[in-house]
Amino acid sequence: MRWDDLDTGELDQQPLREIPRVIRAPERGSFIADSLPAENEQDYLFDEPDTWNETLDVLADYPKTRQSRSASIADGDANPYARKRQSSVKIPDQGAEPVMPIGGGHGAGLFQSRGNPMLYAGVIIGCLLMLGLIAVMMMPQVAGYFWKDLDNFAFINGEVLRYDRKLVNNYKQYRDSLKRDVIFEGIFVDGVHVGGLSIADAQAKLTSEDTEKASSFSVPVSIGNKAWVIDNSVVPAARNVDSVLARAYNIGRSNTTAIIGTAMTPFRERVGTVLALRENYVYLKSEPSYDHAVVQERVNEIAAYVTRDPVNAQIQSFNANTRTFTFTDEQPGVTIDRNALYTQLTAMLDRGAVGETLTVTPAITTPSITKTDMMNSFNLVSAFTTKTTSDKDRNNNISLACQAINGKVLMPGESFSFNESTGQRTTAKGYRSAGAIAAGQSIEEVGGGICQVSSTLFNAVARADLEIVSRSPHAWPSTYVKIGEDATVNWPNLDFKFTNNKATPVFIIAYYKDRKCSAEIWGMTLGTGVTIDLESKIVKTVEPSTQINYKQNPELPAGTSKETVKSRTGYVVETYKVWFQNGTETKRELLHTSTYKAYQTTIEYN
Repeated sequence: MRWDDLDTGELDQQPLREIPRVIRAPERGSFIADSLPAENEQDYLFDEPDTWNETLDVLADYPKTRQSRSASIADGDANPYARKRQSSVKIPDQGAEPVMPIGGGHGAGLFQSRGNPMLYAGVIIGCLLMLGLIAVMMMPQVAGYFWKDLDNFAFINGEVLRYDRKLVNNYKQYRDSLKRDVIFEGIFVDGVHVGGLSIADAQAKLTSEDTEKASSFSVPVSIGNKAWVIDNSVVPAARNVDSVLARAYNIGRSNTTAIIGTAMTPFRERVGTVLALRENYVYLKSEPSYDHAVVQERVNEIAAYVTRDPVNAQIQSFNANTRTFTFTDEQPGVTIDRNALYTQLTAMLDRGAVGETLTVTPAITTPSITKTDMMNSFNLVSAFTTKTTSDKDRNNNISLACQAINGKVLMPGESFSFNESTGQRTTAKGYRSAGAIAAGQSIEEVGGGICQVSSTLFNAVARADLEIVSRSPHAWPSTYVKIGEDATVNWPNLDFKFTNNKATPVFIIAYYKDRKCSAEIWGMTLGTGVTIDLESKIVKTVEPSTQINYKQNPELPAGTSKETVKSRTGYVVETYKVWFQNGTETKRELLHTSTYKAYQTTIEYN
C-alpha cells in the first residue's frame, strides 16, 4: 500500500512500513542500467531540494511528536508533503559503498546533472543571432525602415514576402494614378474625350458652345413644300450629362463580384480596368430630356395646318328656265396621321438627331362627290302635274303661288314652309277672290285655289323621298289629286312643310301653263332606275246622316233659304310610298293616314 493512499487521520490503525532509505547521488559516469533502482523498491524524496542529497549525518533531526505505532514510520512517510519520485537512478543495495560525486560537495553534483554550459551558451547565442536576423528582416514592416543593400521582407498572412522595389514603385505609380480625382483616360462622352478631366471640367467642356450645338437636336419636318424645324429653341430640352459623367467617373473605381474566390485583388482589378481603357475606349452617350407635351402641341399645330377636308363639287347655279346646272370643281382633302408623326419625331429626338429631315407624305382624301358625279347625278328627281279649271281668277292665284316657290333651294337639313314662301295671300300681291273650302263649305276667298299648288308640290316632294314634316288633308277629297294625296293650306294655321334630308341641295321648280300646275324637284337622283310612287286606299267609309240640318240665318232675306253644306261621305284613307327598281316594286311604307269627315246636308233659312 502506498503511503499517500493512507488516511493520515488514523495513523494508529495503519501497519508499519519500512523506513525509506536516503542515499547519495551516484558518481559521475555511474548512470548505467544496472544502477537504476528496482521497481519494487520504495524510495522517497522530500520537498526540501537543498537537503535531499546530503549525507545522513547532515540531515536534520525531526523530533517525534507522537508516540504510537506510527512513530516507527520514517519522517518521510509521516510528511504529508512528501511525493514519490520515479527515480532514474538505481539505489545501490545496503552495504554498498556510497558513491561520491566528482568534485565532492553538493554544488558540483547539481551542476553536473543540468548539462553542458557551453552548449547552453551556444544555443542562447544562436537564438539571439536568429532574433537579430529576424529583426533585420522585419525592419521594413515593423519600423518602416527599408535596407538599401539588403533584401527587405515582410510577414503577411503566414507568408514571408520579399520586398521588390520595382514592384513597389509600380504599385505607387498605379496607386497615385487611381487616387487622381479625374475621369480616367480612354472615356468619351457624346464623342468628346473627357479622360484626365475632373467632373466639373468635363461638364464645362461638354456644355461649351460648339459641343452644345453638336449635342442639341434639330429635326426639320417636311410636308410638301412646307417645313417646320423642331429643335431646342421651340421645345425646352436638356441632356442628362451629370448622370453620364458620374458613370464615367465611376469606371475604374469599383469592383465586380467576379474576383470573389480568386487570387485577383480589388486593387489589381481596378488597375486592370484603367489600363484596358488605353486600348479599349469606352463611349458613353447622354440622352436628351425634353417636354413631350410641347412636342405634341407642335405636332397638332402642323396637323392643323396641313389637314384640309375634301370639298365636294357643288351646284354653282341652276337655270330654272333651261333646267340646267353649273357645278364647281371638287377639291381633294389632305390629312396626316398625327400619332405616327409624333412617334417618328420623338424617336429622332430621343437619339439626338441633328439635321435629319423627317419627310411626311400626307394622305390625299378624295371628295365623295365630284363634278362628274354631279353632272351625271344631278337631274330631275321627281315631278308632278295637276290640271286646273277654267276659272281665270283661280288660275291667276295658282300662277302667283307657283312663281313664289319657283327656284327655291333647300340645303341639306333645311326645311321648306309653303306659307313662309308665299306669304299671306292678299290682293296687293295680285291674288284674286276664288273658290275655296272653309268649315266644310265652299266659299269665295282671296287666294282661293292655291291648295292645288301645295297639293301638287306635296306629290313631287313625296316622290323625291324628302321628309314630310307637316301635311293636312282637305275637308273632302279634291278632284285634281287622288284621295289621300292632297295637302291643304290656309293662312296662317294650316301649312305644308318638308325638310331636305339629303346630303346635297335640292331645287324646286313650280310653274303654271296651259291650265296645268307642275312641280319639279331637282337634285341628286335616287339612283339608277329607282323611282317612287304613291298608292292610296280607303280603309273606312262613313256615311252621312240622311236628315237635313236646318240653320236660321238672319242675314238672309226673309222667306228665303240656301243649302250651305252638301251631303258628303266620309273616308279614312291610307297612303303608301312605294319604291320601284326599273319598274319592279322593291318596298313600300305607310306615308300617312287621311281622314275625310262626313257632312250632313245643311240648309240655312230666314
